Amino acid sequence: MRLHTNQLTIRILGTLTGLGFLAVGTYAIFGADDSVAAALRERALWFGITALVGGAWAIGVSWLDSDLSGVWCRPPRRPRDLRPPH
Repeated sequence: MRLHTNQLTIRILGTLTGLGFLAVGTYAIFGADDSVAAALRERALWFGITALVGGAWAIGVSWLDSDLSGVWCRPPRRPRDLRPPH
């Protein structure tokens, strides 16, 4: 495996997004105490696991994929780009 350093801004933003998902997932798993109903704790557990997987995936893709042009969303097209050519 090789870490790629081109498109550094997008890679750092993807890493920060992944870290945010990891933080939310960790809080969802460990944040509920016994005062919360068991069904809600189980729902939070599985949401947390999903967020942890998504966070790890975002960090991994951000640094291991050589070309990020098809991974992260493109910026929206500007109105002038939608005009037909003359």
